[in-house]
Amino acid sequence: MKYLKTILLALCVSIFSYSQDLVDVSNAFKADFNIDSITLGVETSTVNCSGAAIGYENGDYSAVYLTYNFTNRLETDDSGEFTGLVWAQQGENFLQGTLQGIWRRKGQTFELITLDNINDGNIILAVGKLNFAERTLKFDAGVVN
Repeated sequence: MKYLKTILLALCVSIFSYSQDLVDVSNAFKADFNIDSITLGVETSTVNCSGAAIGYENGDYSAVYLTYNFTNRLETDDSGEFTGLVWAQQGENFLQGTLQGIWRRKGQTFELITLDNINDGNIILAVGKLNFAERTLKFDAGVVN
């Protein structure tokens, strides 16, 4: 029993000693969108959004367009996965990326957790709320270290 406690203590110390934040909070930003259109399907439903990403890489992208393809391949209750694309413009700078993540229903909204690969070399981790009644999608996001 004494050895088990020692091993567990050593394991906990090593985990906390070598752990680090995945998202650099100094690069955190907000991304707010309006739902422009929805296409319902039997196996896939598509949601198109537009809006802005404020504070991404020390700048504001006021023209951001997203397309999400929602699925539920495991046929789980109130949850599933999605893929998608993003396109953004800041002056003469253009970004594009792929979106992938999971969704789950929480009351009248849907929570999205997404890990996005952007063509500027960044990976973005974001958590958002999708509200169909209000036609909004709001993210708290950050660049992964």
